Amino acid sequence: MPSISRREYLAVSATTVLAATAGCQTNSCTPTDPGVAQWPQTRASPHNTNAVPDQPTLTAGGDYWTSSLADDINITGLVATNDTAVVVGRTPGEQNGILTSVQLDDGSSDTTHELNRRPTGPPALAGSFAVTPVLGDYTEPSTGGLVALDTASWTTTWTHDTAGRPNPPTVADDLLVATSDQGDVTTLAASTGDTQWMRTFGDDHQRASIPAPPAIDADSVYISADGSVAQGIYALDRETGETQWEIPGPNIPEPLVRTEDVVLASYDRYELVAFDAGSGDRQWSKAMYDGGLFSPAIGHSRVFSADEKTVYALAVADGGIHWEQDLDVAGSPLVVGESVVVPTTDRIVGLSIEDGSELWTLSERSVTGCVPVSRGLLYTSGNTVTLRTNCE
Repeated sequence: MPSISRREYLAVSATTVLAATAGCQTNSCTPTDPGVAQWPQTRASPHNTNAVPDQPTLTAGGDYWTSSLADDINITGLVATNDTAVVVGRTPGEQNGILTSVQLDDGSSDTTHELNRRPTGPPALAGSFAVTPVLGDYTEPSTGGLVALDTASWTTTWTHDTAGRPNPPTVADDLLVATSDQGDVTTLAASTGDTQWMRTFGDDHQRASIPAPPAIDADSVYISADGSVAQGIYALDRETGETQWEIPGPNIPEPLVRTEDVVLASYDRYELVAFDAGSGDRQWSKAMYDGGLFSPAIGHSRVFSADEKTVYALAVADGGIHWEQDLDVAGSPLVVGESVVVPTTDRIVGLSIEDGSELWTLSERSVTGCVPVSRGLLYTSGNTVTLRTNCE
């Protein structure tokens, strides 16, 4: 199993992996201090809600700082909690990556830490640990796993092997769920890496792919599987891994979302469906017609879903439509305060949760990740991280 190299694990980066430029660069406003972050994993919470509805609503704002990685590194993941962001990147064509922490107040980073395997996505932050999904050794390219790095000492705490390419993990308290595209589902203690239970979907001839990080609540782990032997949605007992209910058939490539009393599933190209979280009974559905459905965000008792051409605001209770907004959508919406932030093909757009009207827009192509902080938005593009905050 690959682990993080301890070579130069506490060395100050002499080659400047992150160089920060401070100040408002795009207009005459004075950006406010960013505050703290509550985005410790790929979709914010173990429910996969992609939302921080209790944070201040974002405004047009101005650039607070921009940090640039080395020219040959592309950012593949970004999470943030309290006053620190953790950035994962890799060099194209190379079998390694880097992990670095960035201070939200000024964009500074004192250390850079070498991953001796390639990261496949953002880490999950569990206490002081950054648990990062990585590919396996180059001699076994179809394998992978997780590496837990203690960000206080920058040492490897534990590792976990997976068959196949791992998804970013989902963390709920001290429970961490690891999944992969070869059907592995494993629950671990986030603090120690000890296995609680493990299941494999598929059989000896063909394993099913688990295409996305699971959702977790107090009772269950919700996954989707895609394969000839196992395909559909599964609710697994959180303590034992036994199947509580299943919905055979649908292909769900995007993360499932758990909210109120339902689980939301974005079918491959045509429909958002809500299932009862306790029984799996179908509750309501919304047809979508422009392909490429994105996993929804949840906030203020509404579901904010999108296909490639339209953003929809729906009622959690029955799927009733509150509004629609036409946009060239490029990623999942996220809820920040009373706004919906939508990555598009050439902009990041802020919409009102009440009527879908445009509140602000930021011209930025090739955005690869967005993470809100209190009074601001972190976003990545290529080898740069930018923090944009509300105006004072």
